[in-house]
Amino acid sequence: MKKNILTKKSNIENIEEIASFLCDIVKDGDLIIMKGNLGFGKTTFVRIFAKVLKSEDIVSSPSFTLINEYDIILNGEETILRHVDLYRLSSKEELDNIGFKDKIKENGITMIEWGDKFESYFDKPYYELEIEMTEENSRLYRINLIS
Repeated sequence: MKKNILTKKSNIENIEEIASFLCDIVKDGDLIIMKGNLGFGKTTFVRIFAKVLKSEDIVSSPSFTLINEYDIILNGEETILRHVDLYRLSSKEELDNIGFKDKIKENGITMIEWGDKFESYFDKPYYELEIEMTEENSRLYRINLIS
């Protein structure tokens, strides 16, 4: 079941509002699958999300490393933000071969770019963050709870 929690149009200047909203609803262990075409700002969103969660780490795309981890503060507690990019993977077997399911079950928040390629692989519930380009410098953000 898909339940919409937030739909909001934003430009680059106020993405922090959406990131703050997401920070307020997630808890340690949550999974967020990000959907959006190439160049729609998924990594930019993760960068701002990490900043809102008081990370001092430099957030970069995990396109080649698959997983980057950043120290964050969530609800007053130190934990990890796991930033994943599955663009280059093509099968669930590849995920299994790298022990992916065990990794994302660890404490922390996991945000996955291109996770929609493998939606049936992930245990529910999880959040879905959809980013849609409406104009050149404007995006429509949808946060859904998938259960």
